Amino acid sequence: MPKHKFILNDETKRNQYGFRVLNSGLSLERFRKNPVLLDSHRSYGTDGVIGRWENIQLEGHLLTAEAVFNPDDPQANKIEKMVANGFLRGASLGLDPYSMDNFEADFDGYTLTKAEILEASIVPIPNNANAIKLYAASDAGVEQLKDAQVSEILLTASEITNYKSKSNKMKIKLTALAALALALNADQEYEAEEISGKILTLKADLDAANQKIEGLEKLESDKKAKLAADTVEADIKAGRIDATKKADFIKLFTETPDLYKSVVSALPGKQNLAGQINNPQGAGEVKSFDDFEKMTLAAQLEFKETQPEAYAALFKK
Repeated sequence: MPKHKFILNDETKRNQYGFRVLNSGLSLERFRKNPVLLDSHRSYGTDGVIGRWENIQLEGHLLTAEAVFNPDDPQANKIEKMVANGFLRGASLGLDPYSMDNFEADFDGYTLTKAEILEASIVPIPNNANAIKLYAASDAGVEQLKDAQVSEILLTASEITNYKSKSNKMKIKLTALAALALALNADQEYEAEEISGKILTLKADLDAANQKIEGLEKLESDKKAKLAADTVEADIKAGRIDATKKADFIKLFTETPDLYKSVVSALPGKQNLAGQINNPQGAGEVKSFDDFEKMTLAAQLEFKETQPEAYAALFKK
């Protein structure tokens, strides 16, 4: 079966009643489950059903769908032929706007912000690219609204919008503490928008201050980390700390520097071999073979190499 693509809604254009329909507020679930294609919104009985809609999708500011006509219905065949030959090009949504609150008055008309699609029809002469038919759904059924009823809804929408606008501009008197925090006068009344602006400014200042504090804290943390690394490195070179324990001692210094100093100060430093030769294990100079035996192997080797005569003399005594 051939398919014919139509624009069901263009949210940038206003319909014959003077309002536009936001695609973002359209409920498509019911329509997708029952995508009925009607002849000029003939919703009573089944005679007005001439096919179904397929490939219902949003394309930018457009709601589009493809019309598939019932091949077994003579009226549907007649309308399809007129569509195929370019004599019929108009489509129109059948909407349930739920509530008057969903119509909002703006500077050049109205906007329907929320509605449910009940059906979509092929129409001969839409007022513009997105002509609309409105319905009122209730427990008793679905009723098409007349033009006079739609006009009354839009008039009420203007009243509701004006009321909401006035409510948003309601004067607010602040407590002394709140006024002080926002740099306002506690004896005056302010509009909600002005107070909101002050709060946003205060929030921005707070965020900037927090960001600065975080930067300073990071700088201080980096300084402490460098000090810990440098201190441990120096103690490794001094022979007080085993290089394999470097990470553990850096952690100790970072968390408890006083404990680190206490622990490391109690550790012996690196001993010079010459010192061991002159004072092996604190026993004084090497005067006998017994003194030599008390030395470390490294000290013994160095003693033999650097003082060969003294080394030889040990074995003559």
